[in-house]
Amino acid sequence: MVNPGRAQKIAEIGEALHRSGCAPYKIEKYVQHYARKLGVTVVVQATPTSVSFQFPEEDNQILMRRMDPAGIDLGLLARTIIRIHRDDDTHIGYVPYPTWLTALAHISIPPIFLVLVGSSLQAIGFAAILGVLVWICQQICQGERANFVEFLSALIVGITVAAISAGGAEVPVWGLCIAAIVLFVPGLSIANSLECLAFNDLISGTSLFTQAMFVFTKLFIGIFIGLNIGETIFGAGLHAPNVNEVIWWWPVVALPVFSFALGIIFNARPVDIALALPVTALGLWGPVWLGFGAGWITGTWVTAACITLYGTWLAKKMNLTGAIYIMPGILLLVPGSRVLFGATQSLFNESLMPVQGVGLSAFLMFAAIVAGQITALSLYSQKNRNLVS
Repeated sequence: MVNPGRAQKIAEIGEALHRSGCAPYKIEKYVQHYARKLGVTVVVQATPTSVSFQFPEEDNQILMRRMDPAGIDLGLLARTIIRIHRDDDTHIGYVPYPTWLTALAHISIPPIFLVLVGSSLQAIGFAAILGVLVWICQQICQGERANFVEFLSALIVGITVAAISAGGAEVPVWGLCIAAIVLFVPGLSIANSLECLAFNDLISGTSLFTQAMFVFTKLFIGIFIGLNIGETIFGAGLHAPNVNEVIWWWPVVALPVFSFALGIIFNARPVDIALALPVTALGLWGPVWLGFGAGWITGTWVTAACITLYGTWLAKKMNLTGAIYIMPGILLLVPGSRVLFGATQSLFNESLMPVQGVGLSAFLMFAAIVAGQITALSLYSQKNRNLVS
């Protein structure tokens, strides 16, 4: 007979893992592992929008939880996994960073992103202003309006950039828009969907992939409509090519700041932010550095393998899950912002990154990341992957 209190604890663990952005198949493994430590047999089925718990020893009692699509809370994910390993009754609380620090992190991401990829000083300055507008949109679109935040932010950014361009500023219009909304790129959803598909969790993988494509659609059409509205109101401006005016050592300084800002936004623990710094560098520059003359698709495969290997190895050392350390690199590596780069290059002949054809082979990017993940995970035995990598 299952104690109702134990059943509730098991359900609470599953819900916390789901809210924090854990991949569905990993939720099932973690919950079953936790239940075994409590001496309870449970069958778990997790999807991107629900978690179900069946207790065979309790006349097949079933608990079903309908969940909202997961956000990203790396701190909650880490604390939940720590609770699983410790098997204690510590409350899984929410410990956010101060509001002013979170706001500063949101505002700093667009200009730092342009510093990392290389852009003009004028564009970098305007990116900080756009970061403020995006932060305001996030404060407006909360609760039931949360699904509107990506489209509204992209729309406001598009109108504002059109006004800036019409005012005579020579900025890469689409590149500036992309930098402003890069945080909305569903990097973790893409990573989880590819991982689920790679391990034959087809329902969850397909659902997460569709969710990510929906976000991409809102971002792209929001920018497109915003630019058209802005040009109608303020007049057509110049779509200037991107010019790299960044001094060589700026990206070296900007990279840890970018990683720290991402960690604050996703509520990661300071120790995890520091440990994830190498994957941020790999995610940004790996496809170019690690191509070894064979092209950026090959570089993406090698980079994905290196990021997954590092994140999985470190997760084993820390008794956590690899997503906590892989996430920052995946945000820049997956066909997220690069899909938008490719769209602008195809439709408007405007490229932000100094890689020929970036984004034009989105399928190859997906395939390279899947191959990289499989390559890395295959190096770990089934015993090591049994709990979760």
